[in-house]
Formats: sequence, structure tokens, C-alpha cells
Amino acid sequence: MKLDDAAVTTVEVKVWKGLHLLHFSGSTCSQKVRILLGEKQIAYTPHPIDLASNAHVSPWFLGINPRGVVPVLVHDGQVHVESNDILEYIDALPSPIASFLPQTDAERAIVKSSLDHEDSLHTDLRNLTMGFMFPRRLTQKSEDTLRRWENEGATNPKRALEVKWWRDFARQGIPAETARASFNAFAAAFRTLNETLAKQEWLIGERISVLDVAWFISVHRLRLAGYPIGQHRHVKGWYLRLSARPAFAREIEVPTPLAAITAAYAFYRRLSGTTLRDVAA
Repeated sequence: MKLDDAAVTTVEVKVWKGLHLLHFSGSTCSQKVRILLGEKQIAYTPHPIDLASNAHVSPWFLGINPRGVVPVLVHDGQVHVESNDILEYIDALPSPIASFLPQTDAERAIVKSSLDHEDSLHTDLRNLTMGFMFPRRLTQKSEDTLRRWENEGATNPKRALEVKWWRDFARQGIPAETARASFNAFAAAFRTLNETLAKQEWLIGERISVLDVAWFISVHRLRLAGYPIGQHRHVKGWYLRLSARPAFAREIEVPTPLAAITAAYAFYRRLSGTTLRDVAA
């Protein structure tokens, strides 16, 4: 979706030439966009936005995207938001690589249904990521930050839901019953994907598509959180095939300090019998 010029008040971006991506390294939606840019061999200028330090709610960033979320694509001064719309826009740019978008009515129906399903699992993905990958004290938001979010997004119902989720998380983490429900939601989704991949190489058929990009990130996050993806044999094989592609491989590289933190936390979870598999059981 292209924003109206009047909605963009950070005027400097209006004179940016070429393709620019405002993104965050750990944002799943940013990862999808970066993968497609890599697969399509499209050059761009990156602008990291540090969500951990709340750069996405700074006046500068809100003047680019009033919704306060990444990724944002700026092409010759025109601002594009919403990750799935950005994927469609990128796919239409000049590239030596074939389209990742559906080409027939049948393919379009498959992609819409599956992307809607993947999008509906956004909160479940957050529950399992925040609940099982990192210690809560490292990721929870302060009450001061949440009050600022509330005030800046007073007219945005999605922001109110975000604030509520983070307040609940700061107070109680991810309750076992919530984790089980999110685990089961993904287990059902992965069973469906596994049935599809038992019959064909890629989710849309015989060629790679935006569906593979979107679901790859969810599978990768769940593996890091401790989901036993090996119980879905065809999904695991598909994941490993994608992981060998350079554009995907770059997105699953974990910086050494972060890898050390997640490894230590996983070890603690195993010792205490509170891994994702334990809780789901």
C-alpha cells in the first residue's frame, strides 16, 4: 500500500532516490521482504530501525509510517507499507528472476488462503517466540514505554491490542495454557503443509513462491523456540532445501552473542522441564 504524500511528514525521504528498506533484523515481516529482495537479486539501501530502543515510535519514523511498524519500502520518494503489499510491489520490479507471485486463478486462491492462515498465526508465533526463545526480562517492555505507545496510538485499535499483549507478558509471561493453544495451532498448520509437501516440491506446486518465503520464517522461528519440526518430515525437508539458498541462509544466521543467550536459555528450560515440548505435552 502506497501512503498518500500528505501522510509522510518526514520530508527527507521524499527526495530519496532508488530503493530503500527500513527494517529490523528480528522482525519476521522484515525478514520476508529481505528474502524476496535477495531471491529477486534486487539491490537496495538498508535503514535498520532498532525496535529494542523504540526507534519505530520516534517522531522521525512515525513521520514516515504513522502506524509505527516495519518494514517500510521507499522507492524514489514514494512510501510503501504492509509487508504483503511490499512483497507484491517488489515482485513487479525489474529482475532477471521469475515471479514469486501466483499466475493463475487457482494459484491465487491457494496463495490467498494460505497467506491468510499464516497471518492469523501472528500472535501465536509471538507467544512461542517470546515465551521460549529468550528470558522474559530481556524482552519485556517497561510501563513507561507502554504508556507512550498508548498515547501515541490512541486512535489505533491495533496499538491498544499490542499494548495489552505486552502488559500481560510483563505481568505473567506466556501461561502454559496459552503456549499449548499456540503450539496446537501451529501443529495443525504444519500438518496441512506436510500433506501438501508430500505431493510437491514447493507450497504452490513446482516452483518457489511467496508462500515458501512466508511460511519459512514461521517454521524457522518455531524451530528456535523448540518446536519438534522433525515430526513433520516433508516440512523439515522443505525447510532444509530453503535454508541452503543464499537469500534464506542469510536470514537464519544468528549473531554469536544472541546464539549464546538462546542456547543458555534452552539449557535452563531443559533442566527445569519447561521446554516448549514439555509444556505442550
